[in-house]
Amino acid sequence: MKKLIFLILFISTESLFGQEPHQKEALQIEELLEKNNPNLYKTIQRGGNYLVLDNYRNQKRRRYYVEDMLGFRTKSGQFFQEELSDIGDSTITVMHYNNVERKLETWVVKLSDIKKVYKREVYKGIKWGLGWGSLAAFVPIFYDWVQFGRSPAQNTEALILIPAIQAGNILIANRSKFFNGIKLNGNKQLKVFKSI
Repeated sequence: MKKLIFLILFISTESLFGQEPHQKEALQIEELLEKNNPNLYKTIQRGGNYLVLDNYRNQKRRRYYVEDMLGFRTKSGQFFQEELSDIGDSTITVMHYNNVERKLETWVVKLSDIKKVYKREVYKGIKWGLGWGSLAAFVPIFYDWVQFGRSPAQNTEALILIPAIQAGNILIANRSKFFNGIKLNGNKQLKVFKSI
């Protein structure tokens, strides 16, 4: 009886929710591209330019389109982390808010003036990682106390590990900050490509 009920439920759900593969309507390439990568779709539709950060050593490319966030440092030491407003043949344009004068400024930067590009968002300061993860530093003390009956005051080996574990927690909390910059040189170059 249970098998019969299960079979009836299975057949009814198949007929209600299942759809045959030949009845599915395939999306057009343009619709898929617009859904998955809207900035690339806009660039192709406009016939505009886009930036490519080439890494010749590991054969990887990173693409930046108009309205993408780009963080970079110029050779004069200025730092920008803004959306790309326009990409020319050898320049990029960003809108930068000046906090001192309280106005929006348009900056045109030559690609040859860019010294370093950042992969992820750059933020100031260090995240100290104080939270539930910081309690992991006390795990060796509690383990020795529960398993072996050693009091936390007598456990000097575990007391040495607490600062090391906390330093590891800080490193893990700030892993997106470290190794973020890509210095442009012979192996890593920033180029402008034109979409077809």
